[in-house]
Amino acid sequence: MSTMTLSGKRQVVLPAELCRQVSLAPGTRVRVELAPDGAGILVRPATDAGHKPASVLFGRVRHAGKPVTVEELQGLAAARKLASGDKP
Repeated sequence: MSTMTLSGKRQVVLPAELCRQVSLAPGTRVRVELAPDGAGILVRPATDAGHKPASVLFGRVRHAGKPVTVEELQGLAAARKLASGDKP
């Protein structure tokens, strides 16, 4: 939990790690509302929460094998396409 100070303009700066966890990038429009129980304030993205930018994945995915080259990935994609019956 972080503690922030309300500025003279009633502004706060949200911690970067918290913003990454909930997909709030600089410039993101947010919706601010009173919590249902009235005990706090909720800050949510103003856009559809189902559509998150890919940047939220940075640092979250771990690969446990040897690195894969772009060429190997393209070969795998082509092989999968052929296996499904699609034309290359």
